[in-house]
Amino acid sequence: MTRPDDSQDREIEIVRVFDAPRELVFDSWIRAEHVREWFAPDGHTTTDCEVDARPDGSWRVEYRSERGARFSERGRFNEVSRPDRLSFTLTQVSESSAGPETVVTVTFAAVGNGTQVRFHQTGFESAQRRDGNAEGWNECFAKLGRHIATSGAAEAELRALFRAWSQATATRDLEGSMAPIARDVVSYEHEAPLQLVGADAVREVCRRGFEATQGGIGWDVPDLRVLVCGDLAVTWGLNRMQAQEHGQAQVESWSRGTRVFRKIGGAWQMIHQHVSFPYDPQTSQARLDLRPDEA
Repeated sequence: MTRPDDSQDREIEIVRVFDAPRELVFDSWIRAEHVREWFAPDGHTTTDCEVDARPDGSWRVEYRSERGARFSERGRFNEVSRPDRLSFTLTQVSESSAGPETVVTVTFAAVGNGTQVRFHQTGFESAQRRDGNAEGWNECFAKLGRHIATSGAAEAELRALFRAWSQATATRDLEGSMAPIARDVVSYEHEAPLQLVGADAVREVCRRGFEATQGGIGWDVPDLRVLVCGDLAVTWGLNRMQAQEHGQAQVESWSRGTRVFRKIGGAWQMIHQHVSFPYDPQTSQARLDLRPDEA
């Protein structure tokens, strides 16, 4: 006698709505600094997390229970289509056993100002393992909601700050460019001296930069990364500069940038930045011609 196929009974489907833009919710699944905050069930603490979010890239989360038992979840990405869809394999490993390789598919849909997440996992060999995983995932989703509520709002504020900052640069708005700069900022710029201390010194660099250019000018950080911890935040990414000096053709250059912000009087203020160009060790000359796709 042939037993009916009960494979569909060994699948997990979860739908949740989060009060955050889908780009932010999507990034909470692919960036290690976010994943480590929620990708473990209640009563467990993440000890290590690595995420290489690209097709065939690997990921791994390790965590331990309150009693010290160690667990690992790992796999590879099948699809990374930001901010719409994510698919990856997942295998659970404990100190004494390993589970089957399952496949997780997550879709992200905008719903008003929020995001609907639809989660689907297949490949369980038993209903018992499926049920245990479903319970764990529901706990993880609750942690994800709390994480987005606390750090997501702050990250959204900082990303909005960068957009306004970029717009101020495009319009040569010196006051707008200085709005997020703390009075006691310490800045490591592209040029001498080694450091600038105070907003007035940074203002002078901005003023000279605006006066030295004509036509269009632009500055943004396309791959901006944001990490928030309470009233402190760190951002990093590659700066893209587009400018035209008087009598010259417009040029585009890329550099590295790391910035530290503190929330002061209810607003994020930059207290430190470090921007730099790579250099050629053979000539000791700065490389202004490099592009991200040439790395």
